Amino acid sequence: TGRLLVRNSRGTMKLDFFLTKRFYWFVSSYFEQDTFQDLKLRTSLSTGPGYQFIEKGDYAGPWLKDLTMYAEVGAAYFNEDYTVAGDKSSARSRWSVKLDWPMLDSKMTFYHYEEGFIALQNTKDFYFTADTGLRFKLIGALTTGFQWTVRYNGIPAPGTSDTDNLYFITLGYAFDTSRKR
Repeated sequence: TGRLLVRNSRGTMKLDFFLTKRFYWFVSSYFEQDTFQDLKLRTSLSTGPGYQFIEKGDYAGPWLKDLTMYAEVGAAYFNEDYTVAGDKSSARSRWSVKLDWPMLDSKMTFYHYEEGFIALQNTKDFYFTADTGLRFKLIGALTTGFQWTVRYNGIPAPGTSDTDNLYFITLGYAFDTSRKR
């Protein structure tokens, strides 16, 4: 058809400072651009506590031994710069959940990562994004996968949709940067 359907980008950075083996304090940033949602740049700077509910090795056996899950809550500064609509910023609460479930010596991994921001001034004004998918190990560190990303904006820019669904077929290179404690 030759028609451009999607033009967006997203980037995040996060640091975890462990206070105990499972309890930590995080500092994170979130950046997103979406031309078709009139969004020049969405920025969030967040901090708060997190907890690792399930760590590698908590369970035995080939299906559960590498399962990990953590959750976080915290405070966030949230700013949205639009091309046409009026810009807005607010103080928000933030939550995040991440589940990684490598199975059969990481030959297949199911994952789910979600992050949400609720405005303290107006609870109808919230933003939510989630990535869910399956990743398969090919050769060495080469991977392929299928991913569904959903993004929901409770108060979108005028003339735009409140929900985006994106579907990906991916090819990538996986490496583990975690250190053993």
